[in-house]
Amino acid sequence: MRRIIAASKGQWRVLFATLASTGLRVGEAFGLHVEDLDLEAGTIKVRRSVWNGKEVTPKTKKAPRVVNIDPVLADMLRQHLNGRRGGRLFETRNGTPHSKGNVRRKLHKTLQLEIPRGGLHAFRHGRVSVLQANGVPGDLTKEWVGHSSLRTTSRYTHFSDEYKRKTAQAVGLMEEKLPDGPRGPRIPRI
Repeated sequence: MRRIIAASKGQWRVLFATLASTGLRVGEAFGLHVEDLDLEAGTIKVRRSVWNGKEVTPKTKKAPRVVNIDPVLADMLRQHLNGRRGGRLFETRNGTPHSKGNVRRKLHKTLQLEIPRGGLHAFRHGRVSVLQANGVPGDLTKEWVGHSSLRTTSRYTHFSDEYKRKTAQAVGLMEEKLPDGPRGPRIPRI
């Protein structure tokens, strides 16, 4: 995801960074307005989505939500806004919402950088996987991405081979002593 963001320019860079950093559905990102951002608090309010060029209510009951963002994304969004106080966050030259097709074409041009081909939804899967790999509680991950169940969230989690290898080494069962847990020392069971 970082390579795609680094290879993109203008609002495309900010859009791809927003998708990667938040796990928003693509239509939710298209539905964002400047008023949905609180960059001082580091939050984005998801209140609407775009479907077939029209603003609609979000996909599920859990979809309207507040998503916390990191300072790097907040700075990117601040620069992207360049003092703007209203309107769509991401829009075409005509002021209309982007379509998935237009953004997908832009993404696929970027993917010619020998990055494995993936769709826009891959940003969402990637975000969930990064959160899970970094120990973010499942309930918080579920809340941030607007899922109604942890089962759905777990289907979005994909661990790299490198992560699995390092994790297996770090928590090997044959260690003399495993790291302490919240209830004291862990004792290996053999």
